[in-house]
Amino acid sequence: MGSLCICAMFNRVVSYTAAGLMTVTAVWHLVIAPTHYADLPPHGLFFGALGVAQFALAMVLLDRLILRIAAGRGLLAAGMVLSGGAVVAWLYSRWAAPPFGAPLDVNAPETFVRQGLAWLAFACFISLEVARVKPLLIYRPVAAPLVMAGVIALISGTAMWVSGRISERYVAQGGWPALLASTHNHSTHDHSLDAAIVAQVNAAAQAKNSAYPWNLPANFPPPAVPDDNPMTPEKVELGRHLFYDVRLSGNGTQSCGSCHIQKLAFSDGKTVGIGSTGQAHSRNPMALVNVAYNASQTWANPIITTLEGQALLPMFGESPVELGITGRENEVLARFRDDPLYQQLFKAAYPDAPQPTWRTIAQAIASFQRTLISANSRFDQFVRGNVTALSEKEKIGAALFFGEDLECHHCHTGFNFSQATMHSGSTFIERPFFNTGLYDLDGKGAYPPDNRGIYEITLDPNDMGKFRPPTLRNIALTAPYMHDGSMKTLNDVIRFYERGGHETKSGPNAGDGRLNPFKNGLVSGFRITDDERDALISFLNALTDEQFVSDPRFSDPFSNIFTK
Repeated sequence: MGSLCICAMFNRVVSYTAAGLMTVTAVWHLVIAPTHYADLPPHGLFFGALGVAQFALAMVLLDRLILRIAAGRGLLAAGMVLSGGAVVAWLYSRWAAPPFGAPLDVNAPETFVRQGLAWLAFACFISLEVARVKPLLIYRPVAAPLVMAGVIALISGTAMWVSGRISERYVAQGGWPALLASTHNHSTHDHSLDAAIVAQVNAAAQAKNSAYPWNLPANFPPPAVPDDNPMTPEKVELGRHLFYDVRLSGNGTQSCGSCHIQKLAFSDGKTVGIGSTGQAHSRNPMALVNVAYNASQTWANPIITTLEGQALLPMFGESPVELGITGRENEVLARFRDDPLYQQLFKAAYPDAPQPTWRTIAQAIASFQRTLISANSRFDQFVRGNVTALSEKEKIGAALFFGEDLECHHCHTGFNFSQATMHSGSTFIERPFFNTGLYDLDGKGAYPPDNRGIYEITLDPNDMGKFRPPTLRNIALTAPYMHDGSMKTLNDVIRFYERGGHETKSGPNAGDGRLNPFKNGLVSGFRITDDERDALISFLNALTDEQFVSDPRFSDPFSNIFTK
């Protein structure tokens, strides 16, 4: 009798413990997680489904009698199926393409610990019920796997949490095989395993792109290339000439290279772009660094996802005018059709259709832009095993950047330092856009009328002020910063994120962006010392690739004959 009482009491304790843990995790998935990942709708959907399932299971646990009726069993089965499906879908979305997909968040293992505890308690409860209640013998074959799954989840979650916390201090997030703590002996780290894993991940992608000699380091996957525009050296060379030729503009005064200058990492150093007709744009010209890996092109257009499509915007766009070709299409085409040099270049690139067309011009420019790959900064050299490539201050800055206190790496993540990244091996492509709290004109989240982010395309009020996170590679060369060039230095940018947004005290854009209701939850502010801020800036400077900005393969083939 005493043992039965003890068993019953233990059963009750386990039941209510499991119910409590399930309720906590359900609330986390229903309320906190969707907000944390507000700019990643798939993740929010998966978290929501998981939260609903766990809440249902918690209710089942709180009223064990419901398990004795068919409806209760149906609810239990439905909850388990929904929860399991959500877990599988979420895991697939997060790790479908490691290490170049979304990186493992240090906080994610903590979630696994909570999940492990909840599922283990739930599994123990089910096992006890199976042993005690005859009507539940249908669950006997499920009990043992449930317990084992719970134990595995708890152990793996704990292990990942511990390793995640260690990596937060010593290892850069996103799979970087580099020790960052200044007190660690860097000379003992073996990079061979990391390189081997990356090589295996990229094997299929490299085979697909083997026709073109990318010559990429081991930690860089080949870019995605459209099937209708395969890479060839001849097409790249044609694109390089077109990129730098001012005759591609309607009035013959400006080329792509006029606003994308190689020594400035293919930016132009201006606050906003100036078109061939002198019209000032509303946005800062984006640097053309690793654009081959962009999941979407331009600052705020989720529709433009290819370089071929993007190339047409500056050519034919009228609001604002950039190259200003609209209305002079035949005249501009004739310039290249009648030029002996371009007759040779087009014939080499398109032997079956050598006459220039806007389609082949856009394809050639896109092919050249895909080769603008920056992969040899001092940080890259450090990742590949040169332990002296970074100074101690830069290592401290890297630890800050990849740590959880500042949250930098969440938006500027992976090998390309941008969450909006894809490559030839990507199976789950995210195209995120973020509101960072730069403006709040009316206290309701409004941005300046000529710069409202992807809201201008989607007309969804929740998209107000959302822009694509650019790569941080060569960031020291691409000032001024933000989509409107409103911040002059990296120090300005870091202090902006320290404050959790920007307050404009006067003028037409007056308002407190820190209170913007559409601001991403990661932009919540933080505290760092002057020395830490200086170290962070030093690390960002270490992302400069001197070879990239002087590589003759990317230079002006006309040696400034045409360009001004």
